[in-house]
Amino acid sequence: MEERKTAAVVLGIIALIVIFFTVMLPAINDNSTQTLAFKNCAVHFKYNSREPGPDLYRASQNKLAHCLCKSYQQNPDTAVGNHIIKIYLEYGNHYGADSVRRYKNIDSIIKHRNDVLDTLVLVD
Repeated sequence: MEERKTAAVVLGIIALIVIFFTVMLPAINDNSTQTLAFKNCAVHFKYNSREPGPDLYRASQNKLAHCLCKSYQQNPDTAVGNHIIKIYLEYGNHYGADSVRRYKNIDSIIKHRNDVLDTLVLVD
């Protein structure tokens, strides 16, 4: 009788360990947070996989660029302006072939930031 109780306790513990590693641990590991920062602006975003998808990363870069645009308007800084241009050229919305040439100027990027720095993420 004592052997059955011991076996039941041991099997119960093993079952709990298996449940933890198959259900709980992946759920804990999949929720990750990443921070993008430059100067006085920072953007935190969460994602549910090993790496953030390209759309989420693009939207986060564009949110950082929006913050940098506000910072640049208050205190123009060459490094901030160059970083905004870099984000725009790499992650911004490029409508047509002439849009890259049209918005190379930092002032035009800031003026049209809602159009060229899209932060919308589409999820299937």
